[in-house]
Amino acid sequence: MTLAIHIDGPAGAPPLVFLHAIATSAALWRPQVEQLSQRFRVVRVDLPGHGASALLPEGAGFADYADAVAETLSTHGIDRFSLVGMSFGAMVAMQVALRHAARVERLVLACCAARTPPPVAAMWHERIAMVEREGIETQVETSLDRWFTPDFAAASPQTLDGVRGMIRQTPAAGFVAAARIIATLDHMALLPKLAMPCLVLAGAEDKAAAPAMMQDFAAHIPTARFATLPAAHLANVEAPGAFGETIARFVEGQ
Repeated sequence: MTLAIHIDGPAGAPPLVFLHAIATSAALWRPQVEQLSQRFRVVRVDLPGHGASALLPEGAGFADYADAVAETLSTHGIDRFSLVGMSFGAMVAMQVALRHAARVERLVLACCAARTPPPVAAMWHERIAMVEREGIETQVETSLDRWFTPDFAAASPQTLDGVRGMIRQTPAAGFVAAARIIATLDHMALLPKLAMPCLVLAGAEDKAAAPAMMQDFAAHIPTARFATLPAAHLANVEAPGAFGETIARFVEGQ
């Protein structure tokens, strides 16, 4: 299955592929398009059940999401690339890097977990039940509260409106399918197999993916370096300049 894809920047530039968070879309990466599309071929994928991409068959797991991303990139002639994942997108990116290791030059895992502990899995199941019962609107304001610091939210109403719109446009079935596999996440035993250079990037004020937790799983990746940014969960939106420059330097080998 191929997914919706959005490509900006010079055809001959190094490909930099971005995978978005749950309940958003490729539009989440607009700040990075503006900042990086002169230096890179910026490739944004709508994950299954999000944006303009169809759902995968029922029961699909992280491996299926990863293979759909890899197939989509192949269809567009993108054979080797650096890969950036945000939150759920980073969970998928881990599997892309494991299953298609020869194609991934460098890997950035931003604001994510490598394992979902039982209490957090229970929270995801509660969210699933709410969306199945009452729709995606139940997730809008609670997600924004988790994803941004109060100061940024107060100072950036237009930006929050854009993210709010992405959540509302997410099909309930797409959210539920992604949330179900997040609840089962356990990539910890796979992390030592990641062999490409890896940057694990945390938001210093992230409550959804705490920096200490991210630093702990980064220690299981032999090639990883760890850094923090002044942001909460969606660090690419809250601190776009620092986020973009940090990943650009890493991808360029600095």
